[in-house]
Amino acid sequence: MSFWAGISPRLAGCLPLARALPGLPAKVLLHAGPAFSAPAACPRPVLNAAVAAVLAEGWAGTPETAEAAVLSGALPLVPAQDHGLVTPLACVVTPSMPVLAAEAGTARALSPVNDGPPAGALRFGAADPAAQVARIGEMAALADPLAAAIGGGVPLLPLMAEALAQGDDLHGSVAAMTGLLAEQLGLDGAAGAYARTPLFALNAVMAAAAAMLQAAAEANPVPMVIAAGGNGVAFGWKTSEDPHSWHIRPALPPVGPRMDGGAAVVLPAIGDSAVIDALGLGGPALRQAPALMEALAPYHPADTFAPSDIFLAPHPELPGDILLGLPGIAVAEHPGVMLAMLGAGGEGLVGRGLAPWPG
Repeated sequence: MSFWAGISPRLAGCLPLARALPGLPAKVLLHAGPAFSAPAACPRPVLNAAVAAVLAEGWAGTPETAEAAVLSGALPLVPAQDHGLVTPLACVVTPSMPVLAAEAGTARALSPVNDGPPAGALRFGAADPAAQVARIGEMAALADPLAAAIGGGVPLLPLMAEALAQGDDLHGSVAAMTGLLAEQLGLDGAAGAYARTPLFALNAVMAAAAAMLQAAAEANPVPMVIAAGGNGVAFGWKTSEDPHSWHIRPALPPVGPRMDGGAAVVLPAIGDSAVIDALGLGGPALRQAPALMEALAPYHPADTFAPSDIFLAPHPELPGDILLGLPGIAVAEHPGVMLAMLGAGGEGLVGRGLAPWPG
């Protein structure tokens, strides 16, 4: 029997990060991937998101003073995954922001409520502080309706299995998953409309993947990847063999179709959504998403999209040709992490592609 048997994540709640992590410092900025070597190493998209988050918290009065506080280290930048949180792309999370909690057995992981469409979203790293502060307010307004809708918990794995059957890879494409989750939540009005915005379900999948990796590490004796992410400069991962240490390499940019005609320099891999691909979904499961695979096919060898045998075992509730669990010794053979492309100068979303896992 697969060690994945019985590891079935559920959405367990929605609450402000400070309540979810009561030991968190009062003023902290949680970002994707491993730590930066210094505040000045923070790339522009992450800095833009941090500025908006600082303004929303009321820790600074202007974008200029907010940026200075971040770059001076007065407001520390800290890896989100060091605190059990996974955050997408350039999104920076602060204590008042609402987060989703996912559980798998005794394992628990958090992810911020999705920050909505590009104009005003933090995760794309554009400089639009007024719209981003307003969006953070919209996210906060969702906390109570989402908590009520989640109630005693929402099983996520059946929705993930159905979404895969409908053409999602559960990373680059979560359209089916978003519709299924929104239907399950049953929200109406503004909250219901927000829950149906594209990619809303991605954050729930991220938290589910992170919780599943933690739970699997307890059941599987083979050292496996339990955390992964890029910060736009470096890409890092942790294994069950040494769960508190990052293995860090230079991050590589995603390769795929552009939306900007190639005008911007592409930021190297960024985002904790790499936990989805470390699990075995996303990039390793692109054959489940024909439309996405077709868009990426001109940029990658055909065997990139074939089933990979580097992963450890199937999950009894998912398609049998999908193996889950990345051994620590096999990271260099990973087929790639499905990611959005961000402009390195803060241009926002400029494309999408597969980022090589740097071995």
